[in-house]
Amino acid sequence: MIKSFVTLFVVSLLFTRLTFAQAGVGLTALPPDEAKEYAKPLATFLGSYFNSGGYYSANLPKEFQFKFSIIGSYIIIPKSQQTFTPNPGLSGYENFEETATITGSTGNVYLGPQGFISYPHGFDVASLPSGIYQAAGSYYGTELLLRFFPKIKVSDSETGFWGIGLKHSISQWIKDPPLDFSIQLMLNNFNFEYVGDNPKDYVKTDSKNFAVNVHASKTFNNWFIAYGGVQYETSSMDLNYYFRDPNELYPQLADQVLSTNIKGSNNYRITVGGAVKFSVLVLNVDLNLTSQFTITSGLSLQF
Repeated sequence: MIKSFVTLFVVSLLFTRLTFAQAGVGLTALPPDEAKEYAKPLATFLGSYFNSGGYYSANLPKEFQFKFSIIGSYIIIPKSQQTFTPNPGLSGYENFEETATITGSTGNVYLGPQGFISYPHGFDVASLPSGIYQAAGSYYGTELLLRFFPKIKVSDSETGFWGIGLKHSISQWIKDPPLDFSIQLMLNNFNFEYVGDNPKDYVKTDSKNFAVNVHASKTFNNWFIAYGGVQYETSSMDLNYYFRDPNELYPQLADQVLSTNIKGSNNYRITVGGAVKFSVLVLNVDLNLTSQFTITSGLSLQF
């Protein structure tokens, strides 16, 4: 349905773009409530991805500081997010066995009084890599973080993202604090749209991801930083697609663009990590206990 392309864009967005476009072949045959369950792990993945990598230190100096970072993540999809139990809302269809989500393996087929219902296969992935770059500037204990990739159009699809974060040092207001403390807000948005030559080949997503965290750090010998934090986060994905009804089971919905909103399973996150400084170069790794366990690493230039 969509040709692959070569770009310097981060691997994870490329994978998301290809995955969602290809999955749309089967996804567009599902009514909104079923499409929501099928695609929910993707909404969760985007939240796990974009809500990661916001910090490696809670220390913010009063003088101006600039950081440029390349962040990589490895996200593990739990088995519980690889299947779901269908509920098509049709009379006579009951006692369903589980079928694959977008990250699962084999779809299922169900027989009822109106014929067969087929659910699409997933991509059989238990983990996914991801990457992103970001720039941040701080002054007087407050930091502005920016993430951006302009919308690019290749063939019949278009994708892009932007993100913004705001961080403030709490410990600067405390006399001789034992640790550095900061609070941070982050908002990230990812868009994908596919419009084929056939008007029925249409899928569009808009992923919104929000996080607020409190984190702390301690610097040892001016070269090693231990850090950790607690974060509340949300993810939401608007899905629009042209609904096909191959078995004519939903005549009231067929042959029109349908919309649904998918809430990811992202709620809370605990982060523990460490960073080492080599002059202006900083390397960090952290573990994130959240809906999809995430390992994040970063390479930063800090001036």
